[in-house]
Amino acid sequence: MMRIGTCAAMLAMFALGGCGNKDDAVQTTPAPAAAPAPAAAAPAPAAPAAGRQGGAAAAITVAEHSATMKVIAQNVQAAGKALKGGDAAAATPAAEALATAFARIETFYTQRKKPDAVKLAQTAKTGAQDAVSALKAGDPMKAQMALGATQATCAQCHKVNREGDGKATPYGFSAASGITAP
Repeated sequence: MMRIGTCAAMLAMFALGGCGNKDDAVQTTPAPAAAPAPAAAAPAPAAPAAGRQGGAAAAITVAEHSATMKVIAQNVQAAGKALKGGDAAAATPAAEALATAFARIETFYTQRKKPDAVKLAQTAKTGAQDAVSALKAGDPMKAQMALGATQATCAQCHKVNREGDGKATPYGFSAASGITAP
């Protein structure tokens, strides 16, 4: 019985919640004939300077972090919409883009030596990877559960590291995060 309640809660959270910037405006765009394509992954870091072999990854900027968060929001919505519409095949590329984006977020926090945020990014990345595996195995319900868990991880990280409502006040890093824009 507990499992059913947990599943119901996760599905509700997946259907209602989200990660990234959202507004309360009513969406009036007509439904597309096919599920929307996943948002492109955040820009890749610049190639290392010539002569650097096996060096550290290029630093991910706060602006790149913000762009990656928007990619996450778009792909969470795309995967959720595709799964809700019964189109697991369309949800797969969105879930794959999520895994890639969370890997960038993990790198961002690793570079800033924020172990709590790194752990949350790793957990979110694993959830996205689990969703991809479930979709490829033909188990959309398990994919929905994995994406719901990923979104719950987003909420945890945002609670600690983000401030602003995205409307009256833009999103930014909270003072507790210790991260400031250059």
